[in-house]
Amino acid sequence: MVQSKKDLFGAVFAEFLATALFIWIGCGAAISSNTWHSGNSTPEVGSVVGIAIAFGFGISVLAYGIGHVSGGHINPAVTFSFLIRGEMSLASAIMYMLAQFFGAFIGALFLYASVVGLTTGCEGNSVDTIDDGANERLCASSCTLDADSGLFMDCGPPFGLGTNVVSGAIGQGSAFIAELIGTFVLVFTVLMAAVHPSNGSGPNAAPIAIGWSVMLAHLVLVPLTGCGINPARTFGPAIVSLFFGADSFVRGAWVYYTAPFAGSLCATLSYEIIFKHVPAVGEEAVANQPPRSSSVVGNIPEGLASKFVDEA
Repeated sequence: MVQSKKDLFGAVFAEFLATALFIWIGCGAAISSNTWHSGNSTPEVGSVVGIAIAFGFGISVLAYGIGHVSGGHINPAVTFSFLIRGEMSLASAIMYMLAQFFGAFIGALFLYASVVGLTTGCEGNSVDTIDDGANERLCASSCTLDADSGLFMDCGPPFGLGTNVVSGAIGQGSAFIAELIGTFVLVFTVLMAAVHPSNGSGPNAAPIAIGWSVMLAHLVLVPLTGCGINPARTFGPAIVSLFFGADSFVRGAWVYYTAPFAGSLCATLSYEIIFKHVPAVGEEAVANQPPRSSSVVGNIPEGLASKFVDEA
């Protein structure tokens, strides 16, 4: 069933808005935690937990909010999975992804406007003339320390707006594998919790599982890669930081735009080849059973698949 272009516009706008809010919430939590170590940008344990909770709960809330409108992807890697499964047309998937990337940019822009004043006390000061603790970490992470004068200069966005950076403790190959596995966990959870026809928990429980998968991925990956698992989440803060003076396209940037799609592909193939027609424990085989609604949340009668598969 082909839906109207108005429905498609509403779904695309929902993806744009939700991704913008997701960036503001998640990356805002990373900045507000204000516990980044100077020099290597390695977060403390308490900061990792807080960041993971913000990203995980954020995705759950937003998926509940827009799931009945767009399917609640909020991630090009998730949209890619629905595309290669044939549940979205290429045109619709491209519109979704563009909305997600642009939403991430706008969300990061509003985040910058919210926190830009944090570095006011850094410019022109030395380590000895600013407060100890958080302010020193803020200045060291956001500004350049002039070797001659010993003063912080050329301050960029606070903490790079949470831009993903591969830790110096691991290689880029390891970062790629870590991001691939993190995205696999997310997309596999989406498919099993929201799409699989034998999932007895119902689609309205899917955002909880999906949010937990995002949170768990962050607990593992934040110290290693900052946890991307979402190309739009990486893109927005990086672009805005670049606009305002930070060198955000640095070591390992390619990882965040390749590994999530590779992880999504692996998760989708695993689902299609192995798990799609596996019945739940105690059920009859469900090979011929109509699939559950493809929206991440909500019980859309036609699902995302039939809503937009013929829109091209």
